[in-house]
Amino acid sequence: MEEIKAKIAVVQERVRRLSKFKELSFESYLKDSTVKDAVERNIEVAVQACIDIARIIIKRERLREPEDNKGVFVVLAENGLIGEDSLRFLVPMAGTRNILVHGYDKIDDAIILGVLKKHLSDFNLFLKDIEKNYLKKK
Repeated sequence: MEEIKAKIAVVQERVRRLSKFKELSFESYLKDSTVKDAVERNIEVAVQACIDIARIIIKRERLREPEDNKGVFVVLAENGLIGEDSLRFLVPMAGTRNILVHGYDKIDDAIILGVLKKHLSDFNLFLKDIEKNYLKKK
């Protein structure tokens, strides 16, 4: 459980860091490459930590092996470990993480800023699902 708790702490820390930038205007965001880099990296790490949490649980519980990073959240949902709201958020976020890592020349600033302004609480929803549906039962 310590491995999962450590990953949870990473997500919480990255969301905390991101929350400092929530009030930025789109224009301010676009003008400051250092801020853009910080926001992108913190989103990438937060999503990766969520993927890591899912993979740890899947391995420990011997659940169906997913085909990709998006699939890890589908497997958790199939097994009642996360709710539909978490699933709806995290499947596209796995794709966003892939773009941040591999398709960095295709990053859509509007999507990244939308995550920053509208979806930070969705990371916490995922963590609550994991706490309630997995950690408290172990």
